[in-house]
Amino acid sequence: MMKKKLGKHRVNRMLVLYMLLTPWCVVAEETPSLELLEFLGDWEISESEWQDPLDFIQDLDALDAEAQAEVEEAQDAQ
Repeated sequence: MMKKKLGKHRVNRMLVLYMLLTPWCVVAEETPSLELLEFLGDWEISESEWQDPLDFIQDLDALDAEAQAEVEEAQDAQ
């Protein structure tokens, strides 16, 4: 009886280990839309070279800071 329980636990552990090591996320749930693929293609500069969208955000932050400084200078001049 004791051997049966040990064997059952061993099988359960092997099953859990198998489930943990099996790549279940390999299959995509759905294919990306054409609009998404076109949007991503817009960020490609040349083959295997991509533009980082965060570069634009940093540029906008710099422009915003410059504009804010100009507004403050104009207000001080009045």
